[in-house]
Amino acid sequence: MRKRVGDKIIPMVLTLLTFLLAFYQLLKIYHMESQFNRNILIIALFCLIAGFFTRWFVKLPLYLLVLCGGLFLNFSQNLSFSLTWASAFGQQLFNLGELFLAGRIGYLPEEIAISLVLLVMSLLAELLIEYERIVISYLIIIGYMLFLIIYNDIELPVEIVLFASLGLMHRFLLVHEKNKRNYFIVGTLLSVFLLITWVVPNDSIETRMLAPSATLRNYLNEQGFYQFIEETGAGNPTRSGFSEDDAVLGGPLLDDNQIVFEAQQQSPHYWRIDSKTYYSGSGWEDPASGNTRVESYSGEEIDLIDEDYQAELAEEEEINITREVMDSYIPLPYGNKQINSEDPPAELYVNEETQRVDFQNNDPFRSFQLNWQDFEYTTEELADVSLTIPNTSVDYLQLPEQLPQRVIELAEELTAEEETFVGKVTAIEDYLKHSENFRYSKMDAGFPTENQDYVDHFLFDSQVGYCDNFSSAMVVMLRSVGIPARWAKGFSTGEEVSENHYVVRNSDAHSWAEVYFEGYGWLPFEATPSFNQPLQQTTPSSEEVSESSSEERTTTQETTEETGTEESSSTAEDSSTTTTSTVTEPTNERPFFISPVVRNIFYMILFVLTCGLIYILWRWHFYLYIFFWVKISRGNFLNIYPILLKKAEKFVLRPPEQPLSHYAQIFEESYPEFQQSFIHLTSIYEKALYGGEQEDKQSLTQSLLDVAWRLSQIKKKRNL
Repeated sequence: MRKRVGDKIIPMVLTLLTFLLAFYQLLKIYHMESQFNRNILIIALFCLIAGFFTRWFVKLPLYLLVLCGGLFLNFSQNLSFSLTWASAFGQQLFNLGELFLAGRIGYLPEEIAISLVLLVMSLLAELLIEYERIVISYLIIIGYMLFLIIYNDIELPVEIVLFASLGLMHRFLLVHEKNKRNYFIVGTLLSVFLLITWVVPNDSIETRMLAPSATLRNYLNEQGFYQFIEETGAGNPTRSGFSEDDAVLGGPLLDDNQIVFEAQQQSPHYWRIDSKTYYSGSGWEDPASGNTRVESYSGEEIDLIDEDYQAELAEEEEINITREVMDSYIPLPYGNKQINSEDPPAELYVNEETQRVDFQNNDPFRSFQLNWQDFEYTTEELADVSLTIPNTSVDYLQLPEQLPQRVIELAEELTAEEETFVGKVTAIEDYLKHSENFRYSKMDAGFPTENQDYVDHFLFDSQVGYCDNFSSAMVVMLRSVGIPARWAKGFSTGEEVSENHYVVRNSDAHSWAEVYFEGYGWLPFEATPSFNQPLQQTTPSSEEVSESSSEERTTTQETTEETGTEESSSTAEDSSTTTTSTVTEPTNERPFFISPVVRNIFYMILFVLTCGLIYILWRWHFYLYIFFWVKISRGNFLNIYPILLKKAEKFVLRPPEQPLSHYAQIFEESYPEFQQSFIHLTSIYEKALYGGEQEDKQSLTQSLLDVAWRLSQIKKKRNL
């Protein structure tokens, strides 16, 4: 017993620390931290049972007793520890399980969660302490932590590093258990590693680690994987779509492919809905909306003319819109419009300042028609326009007093060498759109820290975001150098599902910057990578105009040609707006959707395959380890045999002074199924070690794998 305790004391301590750290995270999720101290005893008893006792008929009842005691300490139900409590708690578990499986409760009750975790802990205690299955055990524990992170929208980076460190220490000490000096060395190295992970800024490291997987995560998002997690988990990430509340921006977005409206039209364009003017440091508000002038219009034909625009207009085009989501707002293109609705006549509210248009009576107008004339201008024409502040009571240069100075300095640096008004605007736009410093991603976008400015966090810390980040940064930087700008939002072009038939979804929600030019009014500028604002024109040759026009009429979604780190955009229903990007090749196909039944079957198959893989790795990990050494890394035979010997000693103990040949004879007497293979391999090892004799390589490889295979199959014989 004393020798066993000496051998198991370090695995017991490491296992105890691992279990305590993991169990505390579960208690935090259920707000049961106050019960942590009483659970220390339960977890310690699991480790003691695994380390002190060898016989299963002793262990099993002890495990059951401690498990029941742990559940009683957490859920006593004001009863004493008795069969009455056990019956009542068992009935409660059964009832909660029925409700959970039936979908009548949308979370895993704490009674079920803690029962399962304590049960798994008793099994893992055996794997870690008795059978020393370090790798598979810590993979299960880290997988459990990732499960908590995903389904509860929490961050546990330090805890994950601690688990990995404890696992490495456990494995190292198992391999080098006879060399006590290594204990201090590995402890020191892991302490330094933990210190580095604690003090090194993780934003840049996280960005580098996330970038290679962006394509896969974007695909999973499009297929509804993150939506499934959101629906079944406790987290509440934002969803794509037009949002009225933009006061707090930031965080990841999930795609929502619900159709908002469909349009029959000749050419793609952005759909503008609203604009916000007040930047608070965390998002956009419109505190002056109640003081701005709202006009009421009614009639079968209502003209909406932008009086600030005095330049050329394109030829008139007819657009037919069919709405699927009956919100009051009307998405409209830039330019002059006429809304036609005969039965009944349209009744509209128009905010003259924000240029937002809403139906007064929303219900009847599922379909309506637009006669539209697009703006026609070039950036060369804008070069002749000087900076002018619009004549309005709204302050389009407003910025929060606490805006970090480095944001202003960056804007000044970008525009310092530009001589024209439009040159300063496009300098900031180009920096955000084309700089290698920034990466477009709606899944990797993070939140600013407490009291940190939203734009400052994006420009200098995370440098990862979607349209809200890029457009807000552009507006704020423009204002910081005295250029009037505002934040606009609506939808991007949508998807052309058939010729001239466009479908606009929640995932097409988008935001961009608007800048005021005298004689042209408020004009859009696109700072988000992979997005092209169709309204923005240059002075291309006639051939380029033809090619551009043709391409715009046949494409609706654009994907970046870079390495897949840019994803389709979207917006948050409760937070912000973002969009799908536009594709470089035309497509008439609808996005690929999986029905819920097929999706659930796929998840079940994936779960079964994952369980099967875990079982294979657990059951045959030793053989796979030797196979890797022999076949792939081509390790030295003199280094491989001691590993096999150490494995054999777990089944038949070997005194240190016992000769290897004698031990091999005793081992095969206990396990005759080896059929002299272990004796033969031991003989080869002794000849190579003491006499320098070399066996045929192919024969030696076969002998090594044969013994490794048999060692993976046998079970330990015990004297009961």
